[in-house]
Amino acid sequence: MGKETSIVEKLELIVPGFHGYKKKELLREDDRLIRGKVADLLGQAKRELERALQRCAMVNCQQLMGIENLRKKLMMLESRVKHAEAGYRGYFDRVKFKEKELERLIEYDAKMIELAEEILNEAKNLNAQVANPQALGMAVLNFDDKLVNFEEVLNQRMSFAVGE
Repeated sequence: MGKETSIVEKLELIVPGFHGYKKKELLREDDRLIRGKVADLLGQAKRELERALQRCAMVNCQQLMGIENLRKKLMMLESRVKHAEAGYRGYFDRVKFKEKELERLIEYDAKMIELAEEILNEAKNLNAQVANPQALGMAVLNFDDKLVNFEEVLNQRMSFAVGE
């Protein structure tokens, strides 16, 4: 028994050059891949903070609770990214994504990658400053600022994804 062709495949065979639906599906997949990369970068940053917490506990630094609070916030953001609304809408969904909207989602996601890379760099910097109390305080503040910026972009992306 041979494989049956789907309606989209039939349309592709019938209509020369037809690939609009496939392109949209690739954009949706790109959206998922980008969010996976962002979550991975945030996970790496979380591990850096966990190392910083261990080192901070060893040298009895004053920023232990501050770093722990940042780690918790980072975990929450990582989870939100992993479970964010994907760029897919079914036929009967109230909010539908067209190609332009999917491209806008990808723009949000590209910004999130940029910010996630900055967060990872700040986490490494924070980890390196554990032995220097004055620099560590500034590193904690800078890291918190990066998380706030990231959360704003994530909130904008999620609002856009649900059609607000």
